[in-house]
Order: sequence, then structure tokens, then C-alpha cells
Amino acid sequence: MFWISIVELQLQPAHQSRYFDAFRFEKEGKIYEKLGVHWYRKLLVFIGWEKLNRKNNPVEKSASALFQLERATRASEFGHLVIAVLVLLVSVVVSFKYSVLEASWLILLNLLFNVYPIMVQRYNRPRLRRAIQRFKLLAL
Repeated sequence: MFWISIVELQLQPAHQSRYFDAFRFEKEGKIYEKLGVHWYRKLLVFIGWEKLNRKNNPVEKSASALFQLERATRASEFGHLVIAVLVLLVSVVVSFKYSVLEASWLILLNLLFNVYPIMVQRYNRPRLRRAIQRFKLLAL
């Protein structure tokens, strides 16, 4: 993830793909709630990740801060997606060369460190976009 962060800082890609827009089934977040996104968020709070993240990136109540946070969700999701695909490919190779049991730890860690973070970002982004729209309406 470190090298993805370096590339992100240097190139600052826009991440404007339609992939980052919420699909119809995602907009209310019910699918992610059923898949345990709240459990994972509680886990992040328990291990101190949220505290560390908020210390480095404090939340401000402004449209520009929300816009930056929304962009950060796209950047984070992209980084986790790249790593998840790479780990998935390695898992497939290990599964065929050795066994699925040998690849099970890769699959489990990929779920915990990449798939769930992607789900958290996809859960949060529609909520952030609604908040940004409210700020825009209030500004009119």
C-alpha cells in the first residue's frame, strides 16, 4: 500500500471513473451493512486506526473539507483495489500450485486489509456526497 500512496501523492490522479459512483444497490448502504461494514468500522475504532487517522486528517465542517474527504475515499479505495487484485492473483496461483488451504491465509488477509476497506469507502462515499449536496444547497 505504501507504493500506491507514493504514486497517489506524486501524481494525484483524479479518480473520475464511473466506477467510483455508487451503483443503485449501494446508495443506501444496506448491502454493506449486511456484509458487516459496521463490525469492521468498530474494529478500526477498537484497534485505534480511526483515532490515528483523525489525528492526521481532522474532520472539519465545511464543503471543501467534505470534498477533500470524498476524494480521499476514492484514492483509498483505488489503492486497496489495486492491492486486492494483486493479492487475489497471488492467491489463485498459490491455490493451483499448492492448495486452497495454503492460500487461505492470503484470502483472509486480503478480505480484512483490502476488501473490507473498499466496502467502508463505498459505504461512506454516497453519504459524503449527500452532505456535500446539502452544503451546496445551503450556499445558494
